[in-house]
Amino acid sequence: MSLNEAQQLHWIHDLYCLGQSNLYQNRPDEVFACILQHIVRGFNADTGSLALYQANDDSRLTIVAAIGLPPECVGSVIAEGCGIIGWVVESGQPLLLEGNVTDDPRFRAHIPKQQTTVSSSALCWPLQLDNRIIGVLSINDLSGRAGFTEDDLQSGGELVHLITMVIDNARLHQEKQLHIEQIQTTLDKLQEVQQQLLQSEKMASVGQLAAGIAHEINNPIGYINSNLTSLKNYIDNLLALLAIYEKAEATCTHSEQQAEINAFKQKIDLAFLRTDILDLLNESHEGTTRVKKIVQDLKDFSHQGDDEWQWALLHSGLETTLNIVSSEIKYKARIVKEFGDLPKIKCLPHQLNQVFMNLLANAAHAIESEGIITLRTGTENDHVWVEISDTGKGIAPEHLSKVFDPFFTTKPVGKGTGLGLSVSYSIIKKHQGEIQLTSQPGQGTTFRILLPVAGPMMADAANA
Repeated sequence: MSLNEAQQLHWIHDLYCLGQSNLYQNRPDEVFACILQHIVRGFNADTGSLALYQANDDSRLTIVAAIGLPPECVGSVIAEGCGIIGWVVESGQPLLLEGNVTDDPRFRAHIPKQQTTVSSSALCWPLQLDNRIIGVLSINDLSGRAGFTEDDLQSGGELVHLITMVIDNARLHQEKQLHIEQIQTTLDKLQEVQQQLLQSEKMASVGQLAAGIAHEINNPIGYINSNLTSLKNYIDNLLALLAIYEKAEATCTHSEQQAEINAFKQKIDLAFLRTDILDLLNESHEGTTRVKKIVQDLKDFSHQGDDEWQWALLHSGLETTLNIVSSEIKYKARIVKEFGDLPKIKCLPHQLNQVFMNLLANAAHAIESEGIITLRTGTENDHVWVEISDTGKGIAPEHLSKVFDPFFTTKPVGKGTGLGLSVSYSIIKKHQGEIQLTSQPGQGTTFRILLPVAGPMMADAANA
């Protein structure tokens, strides 16, 4: 190295600064290239290369930086014992080469073809830490000048330990950053899975609670309905008896008694009672029937058979889910159904009902005062599709790519977990289907679900 003592100190300081550079955080290849460039300039060389063993792999010696060599050299793996670098690794000794290096059969396999007729001078050092070789540094003078000397090899060797520590420090930082990123990625995935498990457990708990409540409601509704049926029979009989009494009134000769009967008829408005009492019974019976239907839908929705694939009609699931979420919708939106002719599909119907519930609830939340929610269904080749559209406020363009991300929500704090659409996306993907989104701010949003009729397993076999 043709530098005076002051220049060498400055050179060493710059080398240290390069080793502490933050470049490795984003582009580790850049910091290695900068370090190599600094070394090549310091030794007044023309070209150079830096080869390092990969983390946790002592069998892959890879060129991580190269100056003045073909770009394809970077990233190439040096075969064990091959060429100059392979010889230095095996011997553990630094090497000075002078003249046409391709004349030596030990190195011929490593020298680029374009250099086979060029007289050159080269220095090559093993990079050692604690008797362990972590890589090889080589520099070349191809200019035909005086070339390198033994003094260059020795003076360079005195700096190699520092160079090795700087390079190893940069590599350790690179590996640390990579490990941190991998740990963060793993933590993010674990957190996502944990939240989805919590959501599933919450849904299961709600389902069990709903099933229990539905069972408890079903019992009193059952005997109320039975009692109303009996009461109607009793009233029919009483009204029939009343009709017989009215016929007997015509033969009644007791004028005071007849006057009393007529006065009481007018007081209670008997003609109105005769019709209204039956209307009340019919309405009550209709109400209990509706309650029974809601209870049955609630039991079906909360049924704990989610792991069983079965053939089911999506229309039934949509109708059941509509009954469940009707309280959130009926005061804000009118439901329009445009159902096509759908076949049964192989699916997890209770999980799909959860998807429908999430989309219908989101549609209701998107409508601020009054609007329309439209349900459409149809077939497309060997798939069925379901669309749920609303005339709500829509989704901002910058949010469209994020709506299926876990924990993303535009709702105020405490109003949403950001998991509904993420869970829905996972359920549709489990069915090997697709969920698509179109939205215009101020006009509304449409979610389109596409599902294979044959189910995911049979779809796999068909594509094999």
